[in-house]
Amino acid sequence: MNRPLPPEWGTPVLPPISPRAFWRRGQRGLRRMTKRQRAIFGAVRFEGASYAELAQRHGISVEAVQAELAKALSTLARAVYGHWWQRWWPW
Repeated sequence: MNRPLPPEWGTPVLPPISPRAFWRRGQRGLRRMTKRQRAIFGAVRFEGASYAELAQRHGISVEAVQAELAKALSTLARAVYGHWWQRWWPW
């Protein structure tokens, strides 16, 4: 019996924010990243660079590139939307 999930289960629990606040918080998140994290995030997001190419460019392993990108995304998400517990318990 594969029943579909209720609609409220598929919606993310993210507080609504204005585009201006989103931009401001995103800029704050980029400033909080290290130089390497910013470079890797920018290369993956805007240049479409591969992990292997970035590993060679920065002199690190592919796993380190993946870890730096994960940290960058986490920093950005935390700056824009707050910590995970703030999204679950907003009071």
